[in-house]
Formats: sequence, structure tokens, C-alpha cells
Amino acid sequence: MKKFSPDFFSTENFIISKKIYRYANDTNAYHICYNVNDVFIPIMGASMISVLENNRGIPITFHLFTDGCSEDNANKINALAKKWNCTCILYHLNMEPFHDFHIKVERFSRITYARLYMPKLVKEYAARYIYLDADTMCVAPLNRLWATDLQGAPMGAVSERASAVDYRAGFLHLKNGKYFNDGVMMVDIPEWERQHITEQAFSYQCEPRKRFLGQSQDVLNLVFDGTNYFLPADYNVYDGGGYDQGHSVIIHWTGRRKPWQMVLSAFDAQWRKYNALSPWETLTNILPVKKPENYHDFKYWGYYRKGDGYFGDFLKGMFWYSVLRIRYKLGI
Repeated sequence: MKKFSPDFFSTENFIISKKIYRYANDTNAYHICYNVNDVFIPIMGASMISVLENNRGIPITFHLFTDGCSEDNANKINALAKKWNCTCILYHLNMEPFHDFHIKVERFSRITYARLYMPKLVKEYAARYIYLDADTMCVAPLNRLWATDLQGAPMGAVSERASAVDYRAGFLHLKNGKYFNDGVMMVDIPEWERQHITEQAFSYQCEPRKRFLGQSQDVLNLVFDGTNYFLPADYNVYDGGGYDQGHSVIIHWTGRRKPWQMVLSAFDAQWRKYNALSPWETLTNILPVKKPENYHDFKYWGYYRKGDGYFGDFLKGMFWYSVLRIRYKLGI
């Protein structure tokens, strides 16, 4: 187990800079947190707009944790805050304290582990916050989630699907046999601090990668081992709304396909509307990328477009489904 110096968890050790873009009174604000690298800031922007659009009349303060932010993205964050009369606090984190966390999926940044440290910075402004992954979309007011009684737990999250729970909890040898998704979390900061959740999470640094199936999510599940509060599934609807029961609050694109890559559902189209309202480039492509491994997506796209009355697009989708499927089977 890694040993930490007395000042390791001081904010001075974790933060390089902080910029505040304040265009609203933050009294009684909902505090929303993200962690994201510079490339995914435009994706996060659509999620931020979805929060603002569905919570009009509520002051919103966004806490944005990055491992670096371009001047262009910082300017756009400022423009968003100004146009939407909200507050954005941009934290540039020092990634050295996160260095000894494993990276299971190489394309991911260690900024994903920032969610383990957030409470120590956000507590300056609030007693609770909602954490959202960048690939989430708010589709209803957050008032009920914000007011949730966590019943003494430091954090609330939605359980993974039953098959994933059995596999992931079993792999990690969790005593309670429960496993949550950390893409949406309701955090009670005083209780988080009282139970030293950040410190417990950092104790899993220097562990071999083979011990984990995922990254921060596995670490948090090891720390809580089922003692967190479990939120209703409506607050983290997986696979881009594939499990929607008609009363979703937060949609989460947990699967391979993403709404900025293609439009295969009404929720994908809704994400594009929020993207168009953001200061970042408006995406107009609606077709999947024409790669053999995407052949299934063209079938889904074709049927989706047919349902909207575009029979020509259905034929186009089925054409590319057939061609790419053959190429995939032949390995060309």
C-alpha cells in the first residue's frame, strides 16, 4: 500500500490553476462536476447545455476538472457561462499525484481519476454536487436528484445491469456483491470527507492492472463495496437511452457508439440539438463511419431513418450494412 506524506492531499499539490467565469448569483445553485481532457471539452459542452436547458430558473455552477485546456476551449467555456448566465470554474489539475493509478484502457486519460479528489476542491463552494461523465445528457429537471436523501452515505450512484454486477463484483471479490456505475454520482461532501473516501481510493495506487477490469469505477467500488446509496435507474440510463422506461432524467452513452459519431435514435438527435446550442462546432454528420466493424450500425441507422419516414435512407443503410458486413467477414 502506497504511503503518503502529510501534505500529499493538500489542494496546492493537486491544482495548477483555477479560472472562474461567473455571470450569476451562485446562491442556492446546483453544483455540477465533470472531469475531462481537452479533446472532450466540446463533448462536455453539449452535456452542460442539456443541464441548463432542463433546469431553467435554477442557478448552475459547473466545476470543470481538466489536465489541460486550450485557450480556444477556455474562451468557449467563458462564452457559455456568459450566454447562459451561469458560473463555470475551470480547474487545471496537476496529474503527478494521479500517476500511480493504473490505466486499464490506454486511450483514456488519468483525468478520469479526478473524480476521486473533487470533494476537496468543491467543498469551498458547496456541501453536495452531482458528478456527470461528459457522455451524459440531462433530459429532465434535476430537482429530485439534487434533493435526494442519501441516508448517511457519502455518495449515491446507479447499479450496473445485473449481468455486469455479477461479473464485475465477482472479479473484484466484493463482499456485498453490488457494483455501481460512477458516470453519474450524487456526492455528500462532508460525509465523503468524514469517511476519508479520497484517501481510501488513493490507497489503491500502485496496484497491478490485472487486478481491475476498469479504472476509477473499480477503485470506488472497492472503497464502498456496496455501502453507497443506490439511486433509481432513471438517473443513469445506459446505452444512450437503450433502457429508457419513459421517465429518464440522465441518458448515458456507455456503449461503443456515441451521439457525436452518428445518429441512431431520438436521444442521439436530441444530443445534437444541445451540441448546436453550445459554443463549439455544430456536428452535422448522421451516418456511422464506413468501416467494416461498424456494419451493424448501418442497419440500426437505416431502420431509425425508416421510422422517421426516410425510406431512401433505409435503403442506403441496408446497402452499406450488406457491403461492410461482407468486408468484415472477409477481413478486408
